[in-house]
Amino acid sequence: MTTRKERRWQLRQAGMLKVKNMYGMMSEVGQMWYNKTREQGVQISTQRRALVEKQREEFLANKEASIKEGYEAFGYSSERIELMLEAWRLTAIKYKETYREDRKAARAILRKANELK
Repeated sequence: MTTRKERRWQLRQAGMLKVKNMYGMMSEVGQMWYNKTREQGVQISTQRRALVEKQREEFLANKEASIKEGYEAFGYSSERIELMLEAWRLTAIKYKETYREDRKAARAILRKANELK
């Protein structure tokens, strides 16, 4: 996936920007040009968003696995590990709307996990 800057450079090298600028924005050719680039932009944005989401999921899954291994190495019980991971999941990604509630719930879950010992 190329960036907008790279796509513009490619068009400039091909001489397409000069051709585009010969037509006005409201002409039929200009409208076709802008519609085409808009559709390409939406498609590229969707692909990029999916890629970032996939990378984020993989990162968080790996992080959770390493945290779980660490807890197991300390000798925590499986119930306690699951509670601690649940608290971590609540705070791993922060949402503006529910940030405080998530923190409070995570603290409550951690207190519950500490009581298990």
